[in-house]
Amino acid sequence: MVYRKSAVLRTVVLGSLVVAAACQDASMPTAPAAVKPQLARSPQAQARLEAIFQSTSPEVMALPGTVFADNDEAVGRVVFGVENRAAARGVEVALRRLGVAESDYAIEITAPIVFAASLRDAFTPTQGGIQIHFSRYLCTLGFNVDHAGGRSFITNSHCTATQGGTEGTVYYQPTSSAGGLIATEVDDPVYLKGGACPKGKKCRHSDASRALYSSDVASNRGEIAQTTGANNGSLTVAGVFTVTSQDNTTKNFAVGTPVNKVGRTTGWTRGQVTRSCVNTSVSGSTVYLFCQTFVSDPGGAIVVGAGDSGSPTFTGSGNNVQLIGILWGGSSDNKTFVLSPLASIQQELGSVNAVK
Repeated sequence: MVYRKSAVLRTVVLGSLVVAAACQDASMPTAPAAVKPQLARSPQAQARLEAIFQSTSPEVMALPGTVFADNDEAVGRVVFGVENRAAARGVEVALRRLGVAESDYAIEITAPIVFAASLRDAFTPTQGGIQIHFSRYLCTLGFNVDHAGGRSFITNSHCTATQGGTEGTVYYQPTSSAGGLIATEVDDPVYLKGGACPKGKKCRHSDASRALYSSDVASNRGEIAQTTGANNGSLTVAGVFTVTSQDNTTKNFAVGTPVNKVGRTTGWTRGQVTRSCVNTSVSGSTVYLFCQTFVSDPGGAIVVGAGDSGSPTFTGSGNNVQLIGILWGGSSDNKTFVLSPLASIQQELGSVNAVK
C-alpha cells in the first residue's frame, strides 16, 4: 500500500476552476420544425424589443439582487431574473421610471448564479471531502466532529508534519498561500512496538488524527461535498451528502458492501469491500495497521489518487449516508483504496459525533 497525500509544488496555483458546459452539434431534423414565435414577429417588433433590452439592462442590472436580463424573443418580452420579491419591486420601480410598459417586460424569481465550486476551492463553512494544506503537502479533510476536546475535524495521521505524536501541525484551506488557516493538530497517538506488532514495525489501529478548529472558522458537521457523479473524475461540487448516522462498532465489513469516498484528487469514487479486517503494511515504511478495509470497483475504475488521504468513507445509495471510516492509502495502480474503520478511529481518538 502507498500513502495518498500529495506534495505541493514550489508555486501553488490558486483560483477557482472554470467549468465549461459541454456542447454538441445539433442533429439533422427528421421533420419540419414548428415556427418559433419570434420568427412570426415583424422585424420592427423585434428591433423595438431589442432597443428596450439595450436601454434598460445597464440600469436594472446594477440593482441589488438582480440575476439576469434576457431579450426573450420567444415570449416577446424583456425578462429580468431576481433573487427575491424585494429585488423584483426595485426592478418594477426602475422600469416605470424608464417608461417601459408592463406588457414589454416580465420579472422572474430565480436562484442566484454562482461560480462552480471545486473540491480544491475555499469553503466557508468547511465540510468533508475538501482540500487541506499542511507543511508542503495536500490532503483531504475527512469529516467534521464534535469531540470532548472541542469542535474538530478528522484527517490522517500521516497528514501531519510528523506521523504519530502530536506536534501541532497547522492546517490551511485550501492552501497557505490563500491565507486560510483553519485548525491545529491536537491529537495524533504515537505508534507502538511489541506485542502483536511484527518485529521491525510500528503499529496502530487507525491512520487518523484530530485537528481543533480556530474559533473564527465555521464548520458544518455532518456534511460531505458531493460532486457530479461517482467514478467520473469530476471535482465540481454539485451538492452535499448528509451524514445521518455513523457506524461506531463495525471493524469487519462484509465483502461486497458498497463503499463511497470523496477526496480532493479523484472526487467521488465508489467500489465494494474486497477484503475486511486486514492487517496492512505500508510500502516504504515501517507502519503497520491492524484490521483495515480494502475497497475496489468491480469494473476496474480508478478510485484513489495522491492527495485523497483523509477522504471520508461512507455507505448509502442516496444523499443521506452513514459514515464508516477514513481513507488513508491505496494500491499502486489506484484501483483499490484502504480505509480505517470509524470504530478504530474512536478507539484511538475518543468518541466523536459526526452526524448532522
